[in-house]
Amino acid sequence: MEAIEAFAIIILIIAIIILIYYYLLNSPETAQKLRSYVPKTADAHMDELLGKNSDYDLTKEEQAEEESGSMSKRIKVKLSDIDMSGLNTDAFSHKIDAFLDEKSDQLIKDWSLATTNDLDELESKFSETTSHVDSLEKSFDEFKKSSEEFQKVTEEKLDDLDKRIESLENN
Repeated sequence: MEAIEAFAIIILIIAIIILIYYYLLNSPETAQKLRSYVPKTADAHMDELLGKNSDYDLTKEEQAEEESGSMSKRIKVKLSDIDMSGLNTDAFSHKIDAFLDEKSDQLIKDWSLATTNDLDELESKFSETTSHVDSLEKSFDEFKKSSEEFQKVTEEKLDDLDKRIESLENN
């Protein structure tokens, strides 16, 4: 299994756990049943033996102390403040899409992303450049031919001058 596949599986597992958590938050009956089965301490009856109050009969001060001491409690309180009654995956997806639509220009700029308009512009510039290169290549070929002809004519004239100079020297 490749790293990407393992990462995708981990993300799916986390998403399922989050969905179960939200389900438990939104259905108080199920959460109450779950609380009755799962004790808060390692030994559910140890507090009763030691003469302490049970976990579910805490005073408001003890509840405040536990909430401030535990990070998971803080997160739970913050998440419980959110209205989850209308939350479903479609609505959540639409909210994400709306956010991305609003912030797309900023995201493109921040992450230096290319858009289809950028690609179209690059394609047009590329086709223009290739046409210019083709015309330059034709011009170069013509120049090359004309320069070869010029070289031949020049060589002939030089040869003719050499012959004249030799004839003058010999005379």
